[in-house]
Amino acid sequence: MTAPARQMRIRWGGASDRGLRRAENQDAMYADIGLFVVADGMGGHLGGSVASSLAVKTVAANSPSTPAELLAAVRHANQVVHHRSTAQADLSGMGTTLCAIAVVQQDDNRVWCLVNVGDSRVYRYQGGELTQLTIDHNFVAEMIRAGDLTVEQAADHPRRNTLTRAIGVEPDVVVDDWILELTGNDRFLLCTDGVTNELDESDISELLDIDEHPSDVARALVRQANDRGGRDNSTALVVDVDIEGVVHEPTSTQADGLQPDGSTQRTPRRRGWRRPRSR
Repeated sequence: MTAPARQMRIRWGGASDRGLRRAENQDAMYADIGLFVVADGMGGHLGGSVASSLAVKTVAANSPSTPAELLAAVRHANQVVHHRSTAQADLSGMGTTLCAIAVVQQDDNRVWCLVNVGDSRVYRYQGGELTQLTIDHNFVAEMIRAGDLTVEQAADHPRRNTLTRAIGVEPDVVVDDWILELTGNDRFLLCTDGVTNELDESDISELLDIDEHPSDVARALVRQANDRGGRDNSTALVVDVDIEGVVHEPTSTQADGLQPDGSTQRTPRRRGWRRPRSR
């Protein structure tokens, strides 16, 4: 006798704010059943918000249902942003980070596929333990991994905001990807560095441990990032997964008018694209 297919219950909520020192919010996010995306734009007066919005909309429009399709969607987003950047002078040089998780089909199984370009992050909170699932693509993170810099030194490094990989800056992009088994009682956090530059992992764990709806947790993360300085735009998208449930409950919130929108050659380590510094 064949076992019945497992059902999932997914709840989510997102919040975003421009922070206390930025004139506009250049973050963007997309959330729908089975696909969650966060992006942090960079470049000029208009470029950052255009890049992040284009990227998340392009990934969403591709409706990826397999790992290969999700990777292709991110590469397509890179092409779209790069083409717009080269075609429109006032958007020249724009780019964006992008991280996403999606429920996709691999062989006969449903799995999570994670993708990442830049230094926005995906965390999983499970059983009281917080795990960063993505790898930061920025100058100081690569120096830390190489053993050339300590975490303490990185905090004040003059190139701490320099990305080594970004969507839209070059015609092609290297996309990191991971496959995770679908398990019950997972809480995922997708967030921009406006959250992680203000809150350490103990702060994030404490807030993710709150037994509240994801939208309330997302608001709490963004609010605390502002309370700690709010030096940058901050976006948090929290996703709860219960394998045994059957109900999907989409919920999103916004601040500053931001609506949820919707191996190859590695980039040389010393090359980078700098975002405005947080002061």
